[in-house]
Amino acid sequence: MLPPVIFLGITFYFAWNAVHGARGLEAQAVERAALAKTQHDFAMADAARQQWQTKVDQLGGPAIAPDILDEQARIVLNLAAPADLIVDLPPSAK
Repeated sequence: MLPPVIFLGITFYFAWNAVHGARGLEAQAVERAALAKTQHDFAMADAARQQWQTKVDQLGGPAIAPDILDEQARIVLNLAAPADLIVDLPPSAK
C-alpha cells in the first residue's frame, strides 16, 4: 500500500509543477530572453552614462572659459543675465 501512495504523491508533485511551476524548458527560454534584454538595456544605459561622463569631464579645469560656458548655458536655457539688454525683433517671413 505504501509504494503506490508514494508513486502517486511523486506523480502529483511533478504534474502540479508542470502546470503551475516555472521550471520547464520554456520557462528557462523565457528567462534567458529576459536576461538578454536586460543585459542589452544595461549596456545601452552604461554607454550613455560614459558619453555623459566624458562630456562632464571635458567641462572641468582650463578646458573651457567660464564666461563662454555661461553664455552657452543661457542660450540653451533661453535665459538672460540681469545686465543684458533684450530687444524684441519681429518674426522673419520665409
